[in-house]
Amino acid sequence: MGKDIKQKVDKLNTCTCNENNASMGLSCGCGHCHDEHNCTESIKNKRILREYLFDIVKIITSFTLFVITYLFVQKEIVSLILYILSALIVGHQLIIAFVKDAIKGDLFNENTLMFIASVAAFCIGYQTEGVLIILLFNLGELLENIATLSSKRKIAGLSKIRSTVVHLIDKHGVCDVEPESVKVGSVLEVKKGELVPIDCTLLAGVAMLDVKTVTGESKVYNAVVGNEIYSGSINLGDPIVVKTTKLYKDSTVERIISMVEGSISKKAKSQKFITSFAKVYTPIIAVLALLVSTVPAFFDDMNFYKWIYKGLSFLVISCPCALVISVPLAFFVGIGGLAKKGILVKGSNCIELLANTEVVVFDKTGTLTKGNLKVSRVLIENGFSADEIKAYALSVEEKSNHPISVAIVEEFKGGKRYSVDSLKEIVGLGLTSSIENKNISVGNLRLMEMVGVEIKEEIEETVVYVSVNNKLAGRIYFEDEIKHNARQAILSLKKVGVKNCFMLSGDKKLISEKVGRELELDAVYFEQLPEQKVDRIKEIKSNSYGKVVYCGDGINDTPSLATADVGISMGKLGSEIAVDSSDVVILDDNLEKLSVIIKHSKKIRSTVIQNIVGSLFVKFFIMLLSIFITLPIFVSMLADVGVMLLAVLNSLKNSKVK
Repeated sequence: MGKDIKQKVDKLNTCTCNENNASMGLSCGCGHCHDEHNCTESIKNKRILREYLFDIVKIITSFTLFVITYLFVQKEIVSLILYILSALIVGHQLIIAFVKDAIKGDLFNENTLMFIASVAAFCIGYQTEGVLIILLFNLGELLENIATLSSKRKIAGLSKIRSTVVHLIDKHGVCDVEPESVKVGSVLEVKKGELVPIDCTLLAGVAMLDVKTVTGESKVYNAVVGNEIYSGSINLGDPIVVKTTKLYKDSTVERIISMVEGSISKKAKSQKFITSFAKVYTPIIAVLALLVSTVPAFFDDMNFYKWIYKGLSFLVISCPCALVISVPLAFFVGIGGLAKKGILVKGSNCIELLANTEVVVFDKTGTLTKGNLKVSRVLIENGFSADEIKAYALSVEEKSNHPISVAIVEEFKGGKRYSVDSLKEIVGLGLTSSIENKNISVGNLRLMEMVGVEIKEEIEETVVYVSVNNKLAGRIYFEDEIKHNARQAILSLKKVGVKNCFMLSGDKKLISEKVGRELELDAVYFEQLPEQKVDRIKEIKSNSYGKVVYCGDGINDTPSLATADVGISMGKLGSEIAVDSSDVVILDDNLEKLSVIIKHSKKIRSTVIQNIVGSLFVKFFIMLLSIFITLPIFVSMLADVGVMLLAVLNSLKNSKVK
């Protein structure tokens, strides 16, 4: 950071927010705090009331006029006018919707059914029922909208984590600009309580960040200079200075929002079924209602009024709105609940596939293992001691930044060191040096051959040899450390119904099988190239009755992610290509969330089945009952609204992810 910019940074005004307010996401009124982060329930309720105030006033006005007319108005013509006015107050939008649908040729929907039922009731002299049909239909829609608003805002509310302005630091000072105009490598200030606008690295100080929006985990992340910071994180501490690493459109927040918004457009089979079902169901019901209204009257002393009334009850209860609304809502709410936990599902079609998962296939490095080499054991040769081997290796390798060198230094740090007189690094082989007039070589089998050390053995593990004066002194073996929760993740998958957990690895047989044994995997495939992994997944799919999920994190996993029925990528450490190629992204790389995804998908599917079967059963029962018993139309309307609300409330339970 340039001197002039640093001076500007030092002069930045700090926010005087109370730290408790910031940590809770509350605004202190300074204009810097993240106001939306912690709206209280009372504020949310007021917003809902404001949003639906017109509808509430409309229903109350119509109902009041209806009650007054029913109780106090005796003249038929006056009462008819007031009933029509009451119906128009609450039902004018229904009439407009019916006319628009008629122009489009889309007459077979709930608007048509309610309009016909209400008008027919007025025509045969049942004005009170005609008004009640419209009133209860609007009340049901209002309650449904209020019930679903909060769940929709959980996804739509993601847009609140977008920053509309950023504080750019340049040679002229600090200026506020639009985030879209910020280039990679720009220096920004993020004040206390503000959102980090763009993916970046920390340039100065220590940052205390709330990353719940990004990862779904309620943890405070402390970043130091050089650490990567995700956009969408909230700065809980003092103002920080960061350097952008991506464009705004490529940042974590934008990718999260685009993934979740895109998921809504990908319909599951259940949703497509309901859409198709409603188009066939509605005209059939309309014809049946017409038959109920006319045919029985010929066998009942031509009592058309009685059977038209029954037909209207039949028509009202048959409205398919409970199915049309609740089924997609179940997926919508479920996806929103997973997003809050840091799990992004790119389409409701993935939910049905995940619910039928039979096999989960894992990549090894970076998915089941940390991807970092760790010293596993040291073997000595020709009379040398383990301490000597460690000291020679540490003294030589601490001069290199190779991953193996880093692992050796990390394991042996604090031990004895020698003074290195000379050092030479041979790319791809290792290092040679002189220590106390001894020729020390630390490297692979090819380096040993170069310095004249003959070793005849099959190499199955990652191993570094140490030689002294061209004589083998010892071996240092390495392993990729298994993630601490990998085994528990496998066990959890078995508990939620996954039959088999396999691993595909490019590593040697010995290494791969060791990981497989420790994690109790059902099968391990080793020395697999990317194209071989694809062939193996196709083979597994052909032998599986259920769906196959592949979980990986790297660029080489992209073909496998695309080949599996569902591809799940690790979003924190995974490559962007892998994330873009997958169907599900776990933002914090927590393997235990795999079982959460599958379990919740099963819950969503169960909710959809309950809504379909339950709604149809209740409707068909009352439809048949209305033929044999004369049910008041308002009772049918109440039953229809009740079924719809029960289905909606049943769908809303999917917002909770366990």
